[in-house]
Amino acid sequence: MQRISNVGLGRSGKYEAIAVLCKDVEDLKGRISRLEQSLMRGLWLLTANLLGVIFSLVQQILVNR
Repeated sequence: MQRISNVGLGRSGKYEAIAVLCKDVEDLKGRISRLEQSLMRGLWLLTANLLGVIFSLVQQILVNR
């Protein structure tokens, strides 16, 4: 992230500060999107593993009857 001092900002400096802020917000959106994707992948893997354990336990119960 870039930091811009507020001291001595003229008209073009304000626009530059807004442009930097917009760039930082876009950066943050990208990071949040990647985090959400990683969390969803992890959730699906966790769900798949849990289902595998459940099916394995059900199979063992049915075999041992």
